[in-house]
Amino acid sequence: MGPTEPSVHGLVALSLAILVVREELYGAQPSGTQEQADAKALAALIASGIRFWECAEDPAVPPRLVRHDPREGTLAIRRLAVQADELAAMVAKLTQGAAGNSSPLGPGER
Repeated sequence: MGPTEPSVHGLVALSLAILVVREELYGAQPSGTQEQADAKALAALIASGIRFWECAEDPAVPPRLVRHDPREGTLAIRRLAVQADELAAMVAKLTQGAAGNSSPLGPGER
């Protein structure tokens, strides 16, 4: 699963990770409140498959692993990031799995 102490250069902000997953899975950005709902669903999807890191405002402080149970449903911590290589592996897995399906999310989740 990668190193336990990530390099800041190997991290991708969660907001960017959501955009990457959305673009790879759906190809187009939704608008309005649908975008907000999709962002929450995609963040939950990402949280179910890879680890989150919290980045401090001070770049001298190393990121720390966030212990989060995705079944809780909310992510209140700010400055979240994911490992770029873990995100790439997850996207590859999702896009391979989505090739036979119209949506990688379950009914009512998109």
